[in-house]
Amino acid sequence: MKLSISAECVSGPCLRQFPVLAAPASPHAPASPHAPASPHAPLCSVPQNGAHYERLLAPGQNVSHDVIREVHCDPYSSAADPGQMRRTITLPEECKTVFITYSVDADIVPFAKFLLANGFTPAIDIFDGPIRSMDTTKWMDRYLNDKSLLILVVISPQYKQDVEGLGPDQHRLHTKYIHKQIQNEFIQQGCLNFRLVPVLFPGATLRHVPNWLQSTKLYRWPQDASDLLLRLFRMERYIVPSPGPGLTLSVRPL
Repeated sequence: MKLSISAECVSGPCLRQFPVLAAPASPHAPASPHAPASPHAPLCSVPQNGAHYERLLAPGQNVSHDVIREVHCDPYSSAADPGQMRRTITLPEECKTVFITYSVDADIVPFAKFLLANGFTPAIDIFDGPIRSMDTTKWMDRYLNDKSLLILVVISPQYKQDVEGLGPDQHRLHTKYIHKQIQNEFIQQGCLNFRLVPVLFPGATLRHVPNWLQSTKLYRWPQDASDLLLRLFRMERYIVPSPGPGLTLSVRPL
């Protein structure tokens, strides 16, 4: 799985550049002074040898670390902008699977194709029919209990009604079961979100999002496809430079 990422400064001299952008660090690797801590707990590490760097800076240009840099993802882009550095990230196998929960009114197939095209393996009932038919609860628990997986919560106009209402529909009962499990996990973690990724589908608004999930970041599909990919690749949108040496005060008598 590969993702080409470019970075552009948003303050200081507007030189397009790529920072020393580290993936979530391994517990055995020293922390990079240029990579801020992610607000999301690292679920799996991206080894340093899984990143390929391509320098696109013109001769004589240097990469500065004293500016705030904004990261843009550009899937499958081969165009090379002058004065830019690019990095291709390859995720380890355990990070490629993403579990998807959704309601039947969501047009889920194009979304699943988007994930497949970008190297992810969507765990979804329409793809795992033979395995799921043996024991649906075990199939769902397999992904819910694997803390290394991200869970994509697809919010469609019917989602909140499905998880909070009553109905005999089998798919609705499964969606409700998953919702209860991820809500319990959210509460047990002190109302901190480490692996839930809510995605608003066309037609859905904030009122379709369960109340407890409204406090976390929401992604709109397909408008926020770029930001969504960054989240799935465990990357940050903005790279903040290290703090300066501080302010020196001079005191003189009056």
